[in-house]
Amino acid sequence: MNGRRLSLHLTAALALVAGTAAARPLSVGFYLPWDAASTASLAAHAGALDVIAPMSGALDTPQGHVRWQPDAARTAALAAAHSKPRVFPIVSNAHDEVWDAASADGALLNPQAGDAFIAALLAEAKAQDYDGYILDFENLSPAGIPAYAALLTRLHAALKPLGLELWVTAGVAANPALIHDLAGATDAVVLMAYDQCWATGTPGPIAGLDWLETSLDSQRTATDPGHLIVALGAYGYDWPTGRTAAVLSAADAAALAKAKGQPVTRTAPDGDPHFAYAAPDGTAHSVWWLDAQAFRAQRSAVEARHARGVAIWRLGLEDPAIWARAGASAPLPPGAAQPACTALPKH
Repeated sequence: MNGRRLSLHLTAALALVAGTAAARPLSVGFYLPWDAASTASLAAHAGALDVIAPMSGALDTPQGHVRWQPDAARTAALAAAHSKPRVFPIVSNAHDEVWDAASADGALLNPQAGDAFIAALLAEAKAQDYDGYILDFENLSPAGIPAYAALLTRLHAALKPLGLELWVTAGVAANPALIHDLAGATDAVVLMAYDQCWATGTPGPIAGLDWLETSLDSQRTATDPGHLIVALGAYGYDWPTGRTAAVLSAADAAALAKAKGQPVTRTAPDGDPHFAYAAPDGTAHSVWWLDAQAFRAQRSAVEARHARGVAIWRLGLEDPAIWARAGASAPLPPGAAQPACTALPKH
């Protein structure tokens, strides 16, 4: 549509998708246009990515209306990037801190609302010179779930004549039959390979390597691996006992461990680092995060399975060391066995 091309090589500094140039996967970076740390990371690393994916659109009425997020950072980053990435905005049913199942049902079950939704995406793609979209509908109703693939098929058919791709998100541990249906309606399925343990659940690994590998292997029958983009986590959670976890950047998690004088351990040599501490009021806290060492191991697992791409969720929270082509650091001392996580509804 706009003449942008995928860069053939990452810069030497990028460790996000290390591998041979002949068969390396796409590198994708998700970011929040309203978050200063996220846009700062975008500005620093846009030229090392093949695709950037801003959280741009929110379906916010049952009539198919889409609310668009201003994104001056994207314009500046693309202008400064030595190699310009393609732009695939994320359009979700999340707004005002809720996943809006009613608005999603409108677009999924009402043909007129679906038409309005598709028209809104086409108009914005032309106005903003986008290269594709990533649909992220979550917490769908029982009626909406079986209608999702049909809407994706319609949207894909509308985007294709413009040279635009359509990707769709799904949990890495989702039913392979669902992944098969989503893959058949789109150009790629983005498997969200994180939140093994949720902010509102019990503390534990955000994405243990064994959990990731088992989840990826469960999708072998769902679709060709070349149809999959695997999104890896790059953030941390600080769980106070009995309460919802706060999100931390990888750097803040490591700094907190140092400030509290607490040893950092891993459940496996390349597992999620973690530690515990007590707040001044006596509340026990458990902190888990994904650092560059864990990210490299997960990236290698994805590459070994020949996925089309590796994505990072999200820019601004990542360990800066993932951008450096450096050898793995010495593993931290092993900790206790990996805890089980309480099953929770999708957020």
